[in-house]
Amino acid sequence: MTPTAPVWLLDRSGTPSWEMARLTQQLAGLGIEAAPVDWRALEPGAGSVRLPSAPALVLVQSRVATRHTGGDLALLYDWLDHLTDGGSRVVNRVADMRRCRNKVRQAATLEAAGLPVPETRVVGTLGAVEECLAEWGEVVLKPVIGHASIDMTHLRAHGPSGTEADLLGLREEIVVWHLLQERKVLCAQPFVPNPGRDVRVTVVGRTVVACVYQHSTAPDKRVRHHLYPIRWEQVELTARIRDISVRAVAALGLDLASIDLVEGPDGPVVIEVNEGISTWRRIEESYGGLTSAGMTRVIADHLAGLLDSAAV
Repeated sequence: MTPTAPVWLLDRSGTPSWEMARLTQQLAGLGIEAAPVDWRALEPGAGSVRLPSAPALVLVQSRVATRHTGGDLALLYDWLDHLTDGGSRVVNRVADMRRCRNKVRQAATLEAAGLPVPETRVVGTLGAVEECLAEWGEVVLKPVIGHASIDMTHLRAHGPSGTEADLLGLREEIVVWHLLQERKVLCAQPFVPNPGRDVRVTVVGRTVVACVYQHSTAPDKRVRHHLYPIRWEQVELTARIRDISVRAVAALGLDLASIDLVEGPDGPVVIEVNEGISTWRRIEESYGGLTSAGMTRVIADHLAGLLDSAAV
């Protein structure tokens, strides 16, 4: 049965997450009925996208895209566009999600807006990867469309399994070859030297609501290391990081986003903008964020404002 609430909280889960349950409560406190909705019940092949009454607003959680299995990802955005065609205000807008999800388009958009991002190339051959290594020395390869650092690979010219004659060592060559077989093309960027920590900034509307360090506890300082936990720490928000984060979200046209930066030799560099905010329980319960009302309330207020705008 299609929900009739004016606000849908769209996810891929039979049980609402802590964040969606909390957001439903906060919206109810503002007099707004919201319903967590499992996209799998609407997606073609499982149900129907012919909606008798499109909701006024649809908040799309990241798992709707990151766990998509129903064919090409472009189809997902087409299905979500059905909601827009029916009059729903989708958050984030589908065109903006699509542009942000593609790391190459994202980097190009941010660079055009004058924001600090690593040089970005598309590579589809071992030779193209070697050209990047020859020019940059250290390279980060990642899927053009990906998440959670899956298949992200950090390479150094003449690395541990190579020789002075080989830009790609034996093991590195094998790994990159298989990545290219699976992904066809990859996004390549020069590695940005940093203190072994990321800065994660959360933005709602044009308000920065959280800013934390993600410290690596691994010996090699890699933040994404499965054998060593990440240590979180709230950090003072500088004017420079605030400006970069808000401008990045505006350039991509997003309502809600989390931005990953590193502190490079020449200042903060945007590594990635993640459309939407999938989890915030840790910040709300442990750190409180940068707002006295809490992140859930700020998100609820922003959604309420979008509802008012849609009604005008």
